[in-house]
Amino acid sequence: MCLKNRSRTHAWYARALTIRTALIGTIIVACQSAQAQQPHEQTDSGAALDSLIAHAVAVSPAIRAAQARVDAARAKISPAGALPDPTLMAGIVNLPVARPSFTSDGMTMKIVGVGQTIPFPGKLAARRRPVELEANTAAVALDTVRLAVARSVKSAYYELAYLDHAITIVKQNEQVLGEVAATVQSHYSVGTGGQPDILKTRIAAAQLGETANALIEQRQATLAALNAALDQPSDTPIKNPDFPTSLTRYAVSEDTRRIRFVANTLGAPAADSPLPSLAQLQATAAVHNPGLRVHEAMIASQAARVELAQTEYKPDLDVSVQYGQRAGLPDMVTALVSIPLRLHKGAVQDQQVADARAELAALRAEHESQLNDVYATVARLYSEIERNRTQLALYVRSILPQGEAAVASTTASYQVGKVDLLTLLDSQTTLFSYQTAYYRALADFGTAVAQLEQAVGQEVLK
Repeated sequence: MCLKNRSRTHAWYARALTIRTALIGTIIVACQSAQAQQPHEQTDSGAALDSLIAHAVAVSPAIRAAQARVDAARAKISPAGALPDPTLMAGIVNLPVARPSFTSDGMTMKIVGVGQTIPFPGKLAARRRPVELEANTAAVALDTVRLAVARSVKSAYYELAYLDHAITIVKQNEQVLGEVAATVQSHYSVGTGGQPDILKTRIAAAQLGETANALIEQRQATLAALNAALDQPSDTPIKNPDFPTSLTRYAVSEDTRRIRFVANTLGAPAADSPLPSLAQLQATAAVHNPGLRVHEAMIASQAARVELAQTEYKPDLDVSVQYGQRAGLPDMVTALVSIPLRLHKGAVQDQQVADARAELAALRAEHESQLNDVYATVARLYSEIERNRTQLALYVRSILPQGEAAVASTTASYQVGKVDLLTLLDSQTTLFSYQTAYYRALADFGTAVAQLEQAVGQEVLK
């Protein structure tokens, strides 16, 4: 009897060891699969991204609209500086009412003439100047739209790359969980496992399915946003989006030995920033920020309108020449010059100048406010980029290696029965979450860089 019990016990331990070994093998395979997707081993998608940006700039309806506004503004320049159209006059003078006749009265005559308004010297140039500056404003606005389109493409592309990596990680986790669930079910069916392990794996599978669904739906929305920037159908596939190698190198060094922090204290940022100083970026933005450049062009145009309003104190001249023909009498020529009198200067011209000056003062005040907003935006994006760099440095140097070590340690402990299955699964899931967070930080880094380039008006990485 004792021998039979020992035999049964030995068989039970053998089955448990077999199942435990299968579980460990599953986890190890998953680790190897995850390591094959290491963050630094990526194909360079810089050329693909540049191609998408070039395509978006070429076909963007927003850019076409901005270009059309530039053409419309330029078409207004020539009319603004042209003389008013001359007037042609024809009529009858002193025609008798009682007995209409061209010959009964020597004062009756038929006249024809031309008239021309001649602006006061300098007025035509003053009228042309603000329109030229408005055309310049439209041209600067076109550059602003181009930068916005490029930023939209980059942001959506980086988000799409993150989502593809996250979905791949979820699929790896799904494979691990599926194999573990099958093993646990087999364990339970032969009486060497408990039902709680089955329930735990089912709950984990349901949670994983929820995560996968959220990522897939988010990818569809992001793909639609990218295709909208590319002016193509929302479901047009984008082939293998990934983070450009140049971006990842700026974000974090491939060699963990070269990753440094500015201090050994808790919360110290990563050293060797690829960005110029914040003061340099803000100074560059003050000159090249597209929104500020548009506002400066508007201010220049309004200043020209103040000068134009001031020219209205000087009257225009109306000149006309008329030729009169009388029956049986010599023909006559009449020349007239008329000048308007500025008798209502205080109610008209003064108010026009005051209106133009007040609008100019408003634009200048708005410009100061907008400049402060740009400084704050640059500072915020600078902080986000440095925070993302620090996160990536921590993930590459510490968190990911320690996560992998934790999986190895937990696997070894599970093999000798020191930890349970749930602890082992939790350790592996935590590692997958770290890998997902790495790509999240990398996408946030790229998006913040794209936004900073838009705010500064030029490339910012050294």
